[in-house]
Amino acid sequence: MTLKEAAEKFVEYSVWIRELSAPQLGEVKSAEEYREKLVLNFMRIGDIARLNGEAISSCLAPVLQSQRLLSEDEVEALLYLKEQLLDAYQMDNLDIPVLYLVTQRLYEDAERKNDVSGLIRAMDDYVMACYTLFSMTRRLLPFSESANVSREKGIRMANNILEYLAPARFARLPDPADKEAVLINSRYIMALYEEQLSPTDDATRKKYLAMLERALALKDDPFYLEHAPEFDWTYHEFRTLHYLANLTGFFNASGYDASQLSKINAYTGQLESFWQMHKSREDIPDRESTVQMHVLRNACLAGKMSVPAFRRKLVELVRNNFRENYDYEEMVLTTSVPIEYIRTLDPHKLNKTQKEDVTRFYRHLVRYVHKMPKNGHLTFLLSELALILDNFIDIDNGIDFETMCLDLLAAVHPPTYVHSLSVADLTACLVRHLFRKHPEMLSGVPGYPDPVALEELAWHAGACHDIGKLFVVETIITYGRNLYDREFEWIRSHPELGASLLAKHERTAPFTNVARGHHRWYNGKGGYPESYHPGDAPDRVLVDLVMCADCLDAATDSVGRSYKQGKTLDDFIVELREGSGTQFAPFLTELFEDPEVYRDLDHVLNAGRDEKYCQTYRILENVLK
Repeated sequence: MTLKEAAEKFVEYSVWIRELSAPQLGEVKSAEEYREKLVLNFMRIGDIARLNGEAISSCLAPVLQSQRLLSEDEVEALLYLKEQLLDAYQMDNLDIPVLYLVTQRLYEDAERKNDVSGLIRAMDDYVMACYTLFSMTRRLLPFSESANVSREKGIRMANNILEYLAPARFARLPDPADKEAVLINSRYIMALYEEQLSPTDDATRKKYLAMLERALALKDDPFYLEHAPEFDWTYHEFRTLHYLANLTGFFNASGYDASQLSKINAYTGQLESFWQMHKSREDIPDRESTVQMHVLRNACLAGKMSVPAFRRKLVELVRNNFRENYDYEEMVLTTSVPIEYIRTLDPHKLNKTQKEDVTRFYRHLVRYVHKMPKNGHLTFLLSELALILDNFIDIDNGIDFETMCLDLLAAVHPPTYVHSLSVADLTACLVRHLFRKHPEMLSGVPGYPDPVALEELAWHAGACHDIGKLFVVETIITYGRNLYDREFEWIRSHPELGASLLAKHERTAPFTNVARGHHRWYNGKGGYPESYHPGDAPDRVLVDLVMCADCLDAATDSVGRSYKQGKTLDDFIVELREGSGTQFAPFLTELFEDPEVYRDLDHVLNAGRDEKYCQTYRILENVLK
């Protein structure tokens, strides 16, 4: 198999696996058929993954790991793979870590060859891959350094490209495509400086503003106009104005001052006028609603509009412009407007209208995510959802944080949703029987000594244990190849991510230790995170129970986890005995040997799990109605 053939197979198998992992409701006619299709699909995924692994190990991996110069055919094959793995402008990706490795290899090869055009192209592709990896991993902060590493590499590479902006070097570039890449990076480098919701210092804010103003000024510089006559200066002006308008994103999270806000508002006015003049161009991606969101926000921040008026306009913007489609611009409208609205609120002083608006935003978002095709725009979607969850406001008689997280899990990864509910049922079952046999062991758990309250708390603790996985779904659904070491680290961040979010809300704060500790061994010598040491915490027994329930469901499930038939309950009990006192709490062995416990657990793992998949189908069916 040639490298080009291996690349084609890798793309084909990866697309196929994504389609199989999230069947659309139009493909099935009943809840039972939905569950059966998922089981069969994941069996097929196992077979396809093995074929994909052969293509990777025999052809792709050796080339990516080699230190020699690449042949022309190999460069062509890797360029083909790069193009298939990412549509950067639509934030639509297939496999970002592989994309990063491919562009890194192409850059290392180009750097050793005496070819300026090849080097600029390779650096430009590497910048794009770095940004995409940064977008994927920045929601993991502060639990991962991957985002900072990829951003710093991208910035360094973009600055290398911008060295060619010096007039003497720019004039000597042989190919118009090289000049285009240099000019594009003069504005695109700003994407790598995105700070999410963290305030920046004044010097940094001035730097960002000055960088974009310099990029904008290029369109009026006679030298660059003369030496790059084929460059799309119209699009350059539009995109740079867009970046300028977006500096104040998330209701000025970066903290620009009054004079800076006034200047940015003026640029946003230019953006609006520019869009009106050129909106008929097919390559102008922003819809009017996206432009209007920037216009409204910056007018409000500059004191030209009151905050209540800004909120009303945002609500109208969604109501009047929503279309039942799932392109990038629709996603921006659906996810970014709620963030802008919520950032203007004091969560402790909401009036009736604000509560109703926020609830509508949440419900609309959940419905949208459920109906969205599961094979595109995932990185952008998850990054926006992370921001919404990080700023989530619980609304009485609306949608609470736990419900929102579970609804989103059902949409983006049904197997994890079913797993969460199964762990909830298993934990509640174990708590019920532990209270029957040894009630004193639960004395430190909130709700004690009320058995109903204890069981309810246990269920919700189990349901919430994996909400951190919402941040790492792209890695979880990487079924077609072995994970890289850093991907395992991303997945291992989910307990801390979940705990940090649960701790922010009164209703879910009691489950913080459960989320943080459900992968840590009983003796503290295995599992993760290593920093978690339950010790004599009052709710230690609840962590032990959820940890066991999590392992039990994972071991016995056949969907979305091992691509093969799950183990039996008896198989797990053997493992439980072997791990007693090390991985598992010693009291669990006695509990599992009780015939009543065995009977109830067996029901949850069989009829109960089947019902969870049927429940997932009914949720999706109701959303589509």
